[in-house]
Amino acid sequence: MITPTEYIQLKAYARQDGLILGLIWIAAMACFIGSMTNAQWQMGFFLGTLSTPFVVFWMLKHYRDRVLQGSISYKRAFAFIAFTMVYASLIIAAATFVYFYFIDDGALFGTLMQNIKLPEVQQAFTDAGMSPKEIEEQLQMVAQSRPIDFAFSVFFEGIVIAMIHAALLAILGKKVKKNGYISSNTSVQ
Repeated sequence: MITPTEYIQLKAYARQDGLILGLIWIAAMACFIGSMTNAQWQMGFFLGTLSTPFVVFWMLKHYRDRVLQGSISYKRAFAFIAFTMVYASLIIAAATFVYFYFIDDGALFGTLMQNIKLPEVQQAFTDAGMSPKEIEEQLQMVAQSRPIDFAFSVFFEGIVIAMIHAALLAILGKKVKKNGYISSNTSVQ
């Protein structure tokens, strides 16, 4: 059972790690935006996105080993990961709002529309059985969304991703004490 003090400590470490993860996601978002005009930025977006589970697991391992002396239950590991990623989701949602409200001015969707109108892209859509005209119409509808809509969308996607990551990574990261020794075994006597 977790005490109120341990709960406060868990949330404090999750906030700190959430800030770091949020900054990684902001860098990945910047790379995505940059990739609209320079394809080399795609690698930064790809690495920033793909690194999330590894970074979060490292954060959990650090919290478990340095703060909890090497022992953490599944529930506490789940809570730590979920809080960390929800805090990061708040940060990336705020960054998304700031970007679309103050910086973008339609540039991102304008670039996407230009790319969709390229003959080779339209041919690729047609070959895949999609109508380029329908995709243009859908993209125009999405482009009319408000910045707060994008921010909420990013935040709620982050929550869903957080729960999935927490459920899976907590299994890998848990270690419980058994007879005074730390074990990855789930049964405690």
